[in-house]
Amino acid sequence: MASLRAAVLALLVAPAHVFMVPARPAMAHMRASVARPRPLLALADGEADPYRALGISEDAGYDEINSAFDELSESYAGDAARLSSLEAAKDKVVNNLLQRRMAGAAASYEGMLAREDVKAPPKTPIWEIANDYRKRVIAIPSPKYALQVVGLMGGLAVCAWIAPSTAQTTVLVNTVSGMGFMYNRGEAEVPRDDFGQIGEIRPMKPKPFALTCAITAFVWLLASIRTNRMLAMIPGTPPKGLALLLRTTFVSAGLIIPALFIRVTGFFNDV
Repeated sequence: MASLRAAVLALLVAPAHVFMVPARPAMAHMRASVARPRPLLALADGEADPYRALGISEDAGYDEINSAFDELSESYAGDAARLSSLEAAKDKVVNNLLQRRMAGAAASYEGMLAREDVKAPPKTPIWEIANDYRKRVIAIPSPKYALQVVGLMGGLAVCAWIAPSTAQTTVLVNTVSGMGFMYNRGEAEVPRDDFGQIGEIRPMKPKPFALTCAITAFVWLLASIRTNRMLAMIPGTPPKGLALLLRTTFVSAGLIIPALFIRVTGFFNDV
């Protein structure tokens, strides 16, 4: 009897939690509350980050902002405070987006105005271009240069009439001399040593040389035509050697003119 009384007394003084069995619905509710996602940052007094509140980046577009807001609004449909916080976050993010776009548009407009303020360089008139080209191509000879050209080529042409047997040699010498004067016009003088020997060999420029040959060929063609016309005007058979003398004279005179005034290197900008 004493042992039974002691057992009852032990049960009465035991802690209450020994006899408590947790209810299953309560445990399930606890697990559900733990599984629910934690609420995002609220916009308290405008200090919270609206981008974190919506779960978006700072470069999000308008569609992405609306999509994030709609998704969060559905998740917190019964939480008025949370919805108000989300609306405030959306308004702030949209306002920032509009401010950035307006700032970009203003900067673009200012840049456009700045470009318009910069005046385009005036176009060079066609007559100035033609005048510059003329200065590069046509050069007025100095008295010394003119005396050198006319004295050499004109003197040889006169010698051909004095000694007709030298006409063939004269026309060849004047042809080469005329080509040399045209090709070298405007070039720096070739350096020479103390004995008068040329101290520098310059490479040939193909384009100026080709133009020099073309001018010389044209002069020869005109001289031949002019010679044939003059021979046709002479009645009967022309004297022997007259054709060669006339051709020598016309070729020499025809080459003196371009040799005096034309600078063939001026036709090309890449030489």
